[in-house]
Amino acid sequence: MDVTSAIGLLVVAILVLIVLYVLVKLGVRFGKYLAINSILGIIVLVIANIILVNFGLTVPIDLVTILVCALAGIPGALLVILLVVLGIA
Repeated sequence: MDVTSAIGLLVVAILVLIVLYVLVKLGVRFGKYLAINSILGIIVLVIANIILVNFGLTVPIDLVTILVCALAGIPGALLVILLVVLGIA
């Protein structure tokens, strides 16, 4: 494992710990909201991938993309889609 992968894995682990801390701190109600937002973000990503195939673009569905959508939800999915449309990702 190279240094870049290790740093990326560390960042993801820290983000997961922060999300878990927020869930415990704010309670179950916020946890339900976060879970629904994460599921909707992944659904938006899949639907956008189906639509963008017609234009010759595909959103790569890999571990990083799924984590962004799971942690950030719909805004994360929209960010990933925007990066793909602009040719950055």
